Amino acid sequence: MRILLTVGHSILKSGAITSADGTKMGGGNEYTYCKSLSKYVEKYLEANGHEVDRVVCPEGKFTKSTDERTYKLAIEHATCYDLVMELHLNASGTKTAEGCEVLYKSTKGKKYADSIQKQLAKVFKSRGTVKRDNLYMLNQTKAPAIILETFFCTNPKEWKYAVEHKTKIGKLIANGVGK
Repeated sequence: MRILLTVGHSILKSGAITSADGTKMGGGNEYTYCKSLSKYVEKYLEANGHEVDRVVCPEGKFTKSTDERTYKLAIEHATCYDLVMELHLNASGTKTAEGCEVLYKSTKGKKYADSIQKQLAKVFKSRGTVKRDNLYMLNQTKAPAIILETFFCTNPKEWKYAVEHKTKIGKLIANGVGK
């Protein structure tokens, strides 16, 4: 299967990061973590026999966050993918919000969302899968797409666990996609 694996968010030309930042709450930065995690997910997806194109937006190039959409969709539309996966982390105004969830729109996307959610729920509280129809990565791709909200970057306990277990989390995600 050919998979497009993207990292949510970017660092703008101004230096601003478009992602959630839980560092003030004892957690961490969404973009930085997902960029690092994407290497593990890619490695294990490829070990499971998939062809993976990993996309991280160029840093310091975009002037506004909507430039990310144009960049990623151009890549997705230029190639035939079987699945699009975008890595994100959830955030909250409280340190106690916890858990994982996977967003989807299509029936095919739900199949992958359910399977990955089941895997992530082995280490994070399950918040379930959620059908969404208002996100460009779910609406505007040719291939079925899912968005992984792997854990809360604002939760210090989840953050600590996730930093120490990137290999395991990457493997769980890949196992959720299957072989």
